[in-house]
Amino acid sequence: MKPLFKKLIFATLAIGIVVIASNIYINNFLKNKLENFIQNRLPENMVRTYDNINLEAFTGTLSISNASLIINNKEDDIKHTYIHVERLKISDISYWDYLFNDQIHIGSISVENPTLTYYQDKRTPPKDTVRKPLAKIHKPILVDQVKIINTKLAIYEDEKDSTKVYVQNLSIAVEGIKIDNKTVLRKIPLDYKHVKAKSDTAFVKVGPYENLTVNQFLIENHTATFEDVQLKTKYARKELSNIIRVERDHYDLSIPTLSINNFNLGFIDNDRFFTTSRKIIINRPTFDVYRDKLVRDDSTFKPLYARSLRQLPFDLTVDSIAIKDADIKYTERTQAENQGGFVSFKDLNADIVHVSNTHESSEKTELDIKALFMGQAPLQVTWTFDVQNENDSFLFKGELDNLDIKRMNEFTEPNLRVHMEGAVHKAYFTIDGNNDHSTTDMRMDYSNFNVEILKKESDKSRKLLTELANLVVNHSGKKKDGGFKDGTGNADRNKTQSVFNQLWISIQSALKKIII
Repeated sequence: MKPLFKKLIFATLAIGIVVIASNIYINNFLKNKLENFIQNRLPENMVRTYDNINLEAFTGTLSISNASLIINNKEDDIKHTYIHVERLKISDISYWDYLFNDQIHIGSISVENPTLTYYQDKRTPPKDTVRKPLAKIHKPILVDQVKIINTKLAIYEDEKDSTKVYVQNLSIAVEGIKIDNKTVLRKIPLDYKHVKAKSDTAFVKVGPYENLTVNQFLIENHTATFEDVQLKTKYARKELSNIIRVERDHYDLSIPTLSINNFNLGFIDNDRFFTTSRKIIINRPTFDVYRDKLVRDDSTFKPLYARSLRQLPFDLTVDSIAIKDADIKYTERTQAENQGGFVSFKDLNADIVHVSNTHESSEKTELDIKALFMGQAPLQVTWTFDVQNENDSFLFKGELDNLDIKRMNEFTEPNLRVHMEGAVHKAYFTIDGNNDHSTTDMRMDYSNFNVEILKKESDKSRKLLTELANLVVNHSGKKKDGGFKDGTGNADRNKTQSVFNQLWISIQSALKKIII
């Protein structure tokens, strides 16, 4: 063998040995650095464990298997948060950026099958209101992409019905992440360019009586789509009436699809939360509301919608909401002898603009609604109000066509023990109101209106009361000249009752002037 060839072989072997030895040394060095960071740089109230750390320095890949993190209260060491990850993989770590650009640049982070459990009642809120970072960031961290795959999230509270939030099969992908010592002090502690999230099942306990469930959802490009959304009272109607101290609505809301388009959210000056959306679309919702009026009245103040929006604890800006092909039914029970009567709105379509507490006073909230009242009579409504108006002034205009008055017996017979007959051919009404008072102008063309007063315990007529009632009723809605019958009514707002009670007593005040 020639001497030159031998030298080449020995040189190659030597370089290979140096490379292998360097790789082993660098791997061990970086692995020790990482283990030291995990053990010493994380806060003392965090217990961390893992099975194995594997580091490939040349490829810039790090993986940790079966990593767990338990967070305790600093004051009493009570555990409140449990995190477990089957596999954490960090790929494409840029040593060039670390050495020469003074930053940590990572190509991708993958978190597989994480489980997060949080017991909110066990956590002691920090006494110091100044936000502190989770860990000190010595160099800015840039991550091209983070993938969190197949997450299970559960939040519990200290009650018998303890599950507050549960999400299954949640996957999240975030791109363009930046973390530094400024971002970690914010409530959202990072900057990002793009986020995508999807999940199969989500459950949220929205209060002591109602639960919200979503079959699946997708969030991407500032658009969120939710399928099979359901907000339901978790008790049956009768059971709820036995539990509550004061009257309360029983809800059954189902929405096949709900989309929120061009939305954004965050915090203003790291303090006040804000959320915006260009358009929200609610497709084919069915909403069944029941109220048992035999339960004691709730005497608390009920704000009108303008005040409710104005006093939200966050900034809301929604340009428009579209409700398509809704079915709404409201049932009210006032007699112990039956289960109540109802009014309904079929095929309801609504366009709502300027749902906001940030718009100027010139941009009024407006609702344009079309529906079939009691499943039969076309109804058109325009409802406007100014959120910034301290008097909560509103204007409510409506037009109703061809109502068979017998349809109203679904409500009046169970609740008022009154049977009615006749027809409303055309009705116009305008309610000009505020938080204290309303004035209603109404024009109506109706015919053959008759009432029958029923006995409380049966559907038999109370003949004397029926005859007296029909003596004072104007049976025809036309004037002598053939024009519409007009009436103007006034109503004082009962501030312990709902928005819709105000609308009803306003219409009722004008109806009395026309019919009686």
